[in-house]
Amino acid sequence: MSWHTRHLELDWLRALVTIVDCGGFSAAAEQLGRSQSAISLQIKRLEDTVGQPVLRRSQGRVDGPTSEGRVLLDYARRMLRLNDEAWACFAQPQMAGRLRLGLPEELMEQVFAPVQAAFARLYPRVSLSVRCDLSVRLAALAEAGELDLALAKRVGEQPASLSGEAWRVLRREPLHWFDAEGSNARDGRPLPLAVFHEGCVFRGAALSALHDAGLSGEVRFVGSSIGAMRHAVLAGLALAPLPASLATPGMRSANDSLPPLPACELVARYGVGEPHPAAERLWGLFAEQLGKGM
Repeated sequence: MSWHTRHLELDWLRALVTIVDCGGFSAAAEQLGRSQSAISLQIKRLEDTVGQPVLRRSQGRVDGPTSEGRVLLDYARRMLRLNDEAWACFAQPQMAGRLRLGLPEELMEQVFAPVQAAFARLYPRVSLSVRCDLSVRLAALAEAGELDLALAKRVGEQPASLSGEAWRVLRREPLHWFDAEGSNARDGRPLPLAVFHEGCVFRGAALSALHDAGLSGEVRFVGSSIGAMRHAVLAGLALAPLPASLATPGMRSANDSLPPLPACELVARYGVGEPHPAAERLWGLFAEQLGKGM
């Protein structure tokens, strides 16, 4: 193939990004509305074109991008973003109104700023109305049609309101017991706990894990923000069940000495009825930001 005819199909790149973000071919195929075999063919053509494998495979499963795949992934995200911005600019230049978004508080800290900036460039006449709340409440609001897009957390099988087909996985990561470096909180009996308010999926998972292991926990701190939870842990007051991505310097995992916790998933769904086109693009922007660094 001569150099001037080489090009990377955007559909191939979108398949790569979606596979990495969703964690596998089947989930990516479902999100893209394609068959798994079609997605596999796109990746094969992509790998044939670049002459390198872009995904690591282990026992038939995707184990993340290869080193070459990570380089290509960065280009793919930028190319897709430019393509989607151009499409939105010409396809729906007059879109206006309000889009109602619900999300966990920690996403405001982690990824909301770049997502909001990109969304404002795409849809300058669409205003975002944002609500941060417990996942069970966000699920209820989405089901009631009071949110156009909801992002929420689930751990294991709970809560049941987040297990329907409307919800799709954006990110999956380990849930850890965290205490402070130099703290002996992990040795306390009952185990001193720092948790969010009743209804939080992390709180429910932690208490269930202790119960199943025949251990008891004592709530020493109840907070409503990630910052407050971190301070309680770093002060040595208690342990907190949190996703690995929320740890900060001075916090250490206590998973090696306490009952195992299930993985935490960040899931998303549209409100009831036909998805708002701006909500579809906002979903994609969150997926892009959450996938960075994988």
